[in-house]
Amino acid sequence: MLRAIMRRLYRVPSSTYNHASPQNLERFGTLVAQLERPAMVLNVGGGGRLLPGAIARAAAPHGVVNVDLARHPAVTCRADALRLPFASQTFDGVLSTAVLEHLAEPGTAMDEMARVARLGGLLYAEVPFLQGYHASPDDYQRFTISGLRHAFEGHHDVEVGVCVGPSSALAWILRGYLKGVLSGFARHRRLELAADFIAAWVTVPIKFLDRFVAKRPAASDLASAFYVLARAGPGPKP
Repeated sequence: MLRAIMRRLYRVPSSTYNHASPQNLERFGTLVAQLERPAMVLNVGGGGRLLPGAIARAAAPHGVVNVDLARHPAVTCRADALRLPFASQTFDGVLSTAVLEHLAEPGTAMDEMARVARLGGLLYAEVPFLQGYHASPDDYQRFTISGLRHAFEGHHDVEVGVCVGPSSALAWILRGYLKGVLSGFARHRRLELAADFIAAWVTVPIKFLDRFVAKRPAASDLASAFYVLARAGPGPKP
């Protein structure tokens, strides 16, 4: 009983403030709905993550197809993002948020997303730049803004921008460092949990500075994460 109570009381705030994702996903849903009714939408690695109403409305009555390796009530199909079990040009919209860094071959996953998207369909992804190691179940990759743009250069109307700003990057790094100091940089689960709890609450106010700086032109130099929105190609090479 005491352990269950302690689990409920243990709440660790996120280090990041994603100022762009809600609006971007709403726009994604609106644009997909303009392509075809009813639309087919694929969420790669979405697990139980909730999506904005615009996407659900665009995908009605089929519903969003959620693909993930892990079991979850919201997962439609358990499959590997590197080998999506769908025919080419099936979906009007394909999205993936905070997933590609956890794949050993993110380029293959992006190719698969493009393969199953219809020509002119919407592609959307959010990926990290300056973030600490976070295994789920592992962590392989980071993306610069130019690297992300290059990865999608074969598509049309490519838009790349900051979705999690530099203040969140600073909050994440400071939290990790303070956690390490408080725990002696030890690999001791209970000590790490206690240290992370303290570090998270001490550093969490920093992320909200992104409300003022994340949209500034130079924010991409130290951003925590980027987004890309594009229409499935083939598009012109630069």
